[in-house]
Amino acid sequence: MRIEVCDATVAYDGIPTLHQASLTIESGTVIICTGPTGAGKTTLLRLLYADLLPTTGSVLIDGVHTSAMTSAQRKAMRLQQGIVQQNCLLVSDYTVFENVLMPYAVRGVPRDEAHRACLNLLADLNISYLRNKYPHQLSGGERHLVALARALSSKPDILIADEPTGTLDDATSAQVARLLHAGHHAGMTMVISTHSQTFVNAFPSASICSVVDGIVRMTTQPQGAEI
Repeated sequence: MRIEVCDATVAYDGIPTLHQASLTIESGTVIICTGPTGAGKTTLLRLLYADLLPTTGSVLIDGVHTSAMTSAQRKAMRLQQGIVQQNCLLVSDYTVFENVLMPYAVRGVPRDEAHRACLNLLADLNISYLRNKYPHQLSGGERHLVALARALSSKPDILIADEPTGTLDDATSAQVARLLHAGHHAGMTMVISTHSQTFVNAFPSASICSVVDGIVRMTTQPQGAEI
């Protein structure tokens, strides 16, 4: 999946949250978005899965303008994306297992195969013990891990994750980074926002998308130690 953001501005009541942002996300790349809270990172990520449309400028996904997508095209596009939002958006009356299982069901994976894959994914994130709990019973960090598991369960072409490790301790963040490395090595594209320099350093080959006061700047990743 190739995503092009071209001079995209997003404004609320005439005030730009994102100002003439441009970047291209090629298949197989890793882009890490950094910047202070309220700088526009979440707005930028929402453009990438057409949860927002630009006020001016354009966003193209595999050559199709998001503003011109039909509902069927938008649904098909999102089936190729794994999305982790800041508020997680778990289904409140589904258990953790059921939440993570949903994408397998949508893709028509046979029941036994889906159950095995779901259990393996929960184990990879060390959250098997949560499988029978409901979202309201989880801590903030646990909710983010479940949301990440659900996003990865769809085997997406691209993972778009908004602060997936923001509420996690360093050891768990490192474990998440290792799992994401495995996904990237298997060909998954990733766009991840974070405040954690440790997480940034875990991806020394990533491009850095710095967002400050709604202005987007792409830079090369400083030297870091991969975990």
